[in-house]
Amino acid sequence: MLVCDCADVNYDAIKEAVKKYGNDIDAIMEDTEAGTMCECCLESDCKKVDISLPDAIKKALSEV
Repeated sequence: MLVCDCADVNYDAIKEAVKKYGNDIDAIMEDTEAGTMCECCLESDCKKVDISLPDAIKKALSEV
């Protein structure tokens, strides 16, 4: 599941970052580079990704 098109970050990478940083989006962005380029994936209506970064973090938090 693609979370960030620009940095080619998938959901599994976000899930691993959530295990380390919890819901600290800034730390997750720094660790994975998701959301650091065009920032489209920070918006829930981004058409370039399967799931937005904030939604991916919420989903991962519910799974860890």
